[in-house]
Amino acid sequence: MNSIKKDPVRVRPLQLKIWVSAEEKKRIEKRAEKFQSTAEYLRQIALKGKIVERPPSITLNHYLELNRIGNNINQLTRQVNSGEASVFHKRTKKEIEQALTELTGLLRANTEALKELLK
Repeated sequence: MNSIKKDPVRVRPLQLKIWVSAEEKKRIEKRAEKFQSTAEYLRQIALKGKIVERPPSITLNHYLELNRIGNNINQLTRQVNSGEASVFHKRTKKEIEQALTELTGLLRANTEALKELLK
């Protein structure tokens, strides 16, 4: 018995080719990183017209830092509401300013990362 191996039937038997510059190729591959393959990304963008990319997920370090900032804000709020800090002390004001500065920095970092992804 002669065993001739057949080629498997492809789900997508037709091929399209395009020409791109080195920079375009780099940008396409960067955007395609979240997909199974560059081909899958290109199929989705061509067939659906647009792709909504998920924003980058927050890192563990950012999460921990946001948690610390939230704890600081809760402690300060408790002090104000309990009457311990009926008038803001300089220390309390500095702690609030520092917490807000740190939070603003983290939000800016995440915003910049999102802008890079959407380029």
